[in-house]
Formats: sequence, C-alpha cells, structure tokens
Amino acid sequence: MILIFLFLYFISLVLDFSFQTPFMSEYKSKSDYVLFVHCAIWGLGIWFALIPFGLVAWWKLIMLIGGHFIIDRWKCREHYKLWPTKKVPFSQITNTYHRDPIISDMGSLYIDQALHVGQILLCLI
Repeated sequence: MILIFLFLYFISLVLDFSFQTPFMSEYKSKSDYVLFVHCAIWGLGIWFALIPFGLVAWWKLIMLIGGHFIIDRWKCREHYKLWPTKKVPFSQITNTYHRDPIISDMGSLYIDQALHVGQILLCLI
C-alpha cells in the first residue's frame, strides 16, 4: 500500500507542476475556468492511475477534481486576502494601510500539498 501511495503522490506532483502550462499557472488565480481545467487534468490523471490497482470509483473522481479545485482556489486567491497591519504615509501609497499576506507562499504550498496527500490517502480506501 505504501508503494501505491508513493506512486500516486509522484503522479500527483508530475500532474500538478509539470503538466501545468505557464498560461495555467498565471491565469488559474484569475479564472475559475482555467483553474477547473487544471484540476480536471490532475484529477483525471490520478483517477486513471488508480485503474491498475482496482481502486477506481466515481466518487473518487469527484472528490479529486472538486477537492483540488477548492484547495487550489484557496491557495491562489483566498490566502492572499490581506489585513491592515500598520499605517504608512499616504504619500507612499494610495491606500492608508500597508498589507501583508496572511500566509507565506511556501506556507500555502505546504498546506496545499498536505491536503493533496489527504486526497490521495482517501483514494486508497
């Protein structure tokens, strides 16, 4: 079972990063359609990788694509919601607050990958 998990995680990394075009990488944070296409490629790839192990089920495909969409939408957009942290001179910016991201880019990547690992573990059921 560990080897199956490692194989699926390897496939996940290839599909999540190597199969993502520069266009998708840039526009998935701006367009739900582009994000969905990225998620469908990833979800279908993992789902087809389940076939040789007899682990295919329709609910897994829906969970993979839908879950990936929710996770990546959060990573691409929601974690960049900003909060006011300190006042800066109005002459420096047009906004009255300086804003910082809630979670760093690397932090969001670790959370993203941990949630995708959870999805892959659910596929082993």
